[in-house]
Amino acid sequence: MFNLVNRSLSFIFYTAIIMASSFAIPEFSKAEQAEDSAIILMYHRFGEEKFPTTNITLQQFDAHLEELKKEKYNIVPLDDIVTALKNKVKLPPRTIAITIDDAYLSIFQHAWPKLKAANLPFTIFVSTEPVSQNNANYMTWQQLRDMANDPLVSIGHHGHTHDPLSYMTKEQARKDIATATAIYKKELGSFPDIFAYPYGEFSPILQNILNEMHIKAAFGQFSSGASSHNNLFGLPRFALNEKYSNMDRFRLIVNARALPAYDILPISPVIKENPPQIGFTVKKNIRGLSAMSCYPSHLGKAAKLTRIGKTE
Repeated sequence: MFNLVNRSLSFIFYTAIIMASSFAIPEFSKAEQAEDSAIILMYHRFGEEKFPTTNITLQQFDAHLEELKKEKYNIVPLDDIVTALKNKVKLPPRTIAITIDDAYLSIFQHAWPKLKAANLPFTIFVSTEPVSQNNANYMTWQQLRDMANDPLVSIGHHGHTHDPLSYMTKEQARKDIATATAIYKKELGSFPDIFAYPYGEFSPILQNILNEMHIKAAFGQFSSGASSHNNLFGLPRFALNEKYSNMDRFRLIVNARALPAYDILPISPVIKENPPQIGFTVKKNIRGLSAMSCYPSHLGKAAKLTRIGKTE
């Protein structure tokens, strides 16, 4: 059992355990064993330098794709990872899914042609309001229908307004999600059953709403490998933008595996005590735990880790 002292003012406590929840692995051979781990990447904009916090340059994206095309990586549709995690089925090493949020026009103009040329599947999480308002920075429904006809492309649920659902009342959040669902049915003929929380913020209330509305899995924006130990309604993704997309960091991400942590405390990602006390248990056969470190947002240094006991 580990206890982390977090002095961050983060709303979602998972953001405080970035480096505690995944770790780098060495090169594998063809004889590598399947494992309970997958990496999910998250992009937003492509070649839109006016928005560096959500954009990735086309040169950076080209470099990422060249890396991902290497034989050692197993790039699969996001739904394949969800199904494996749900059924506790192990995956080949370096199994990766690509996701893109918000349906910006640059996805249609730049990302889709490059991903199609590389024959790499990906998922777009679409908030329905800006698309329905014909916002010039976003794709149209016809463009989204064109993309949805590509076998490499899947559409994900991202709510209607893209406002933070965690700040809404239960009734408001339910209405936002239901509104988007109705628009997906009208424009695409069906509604997506995988969800990305706007801004990555979620709560047990939102998880219950999604479950009741026949959503099978949902994703946040905290950096970690995903495994069957994760809550299916709070799965992690690695966010990429101009500042955090250099190839050293990218290779670290795509060659990482999920740390098999469970009994994670606090149970709810919405914190009441700030800073929170964070605890988790790691299986006793995991080596190298003495080198574990955690760097909470805003703290500027490593958090204090206390190891309790010597086994599970």
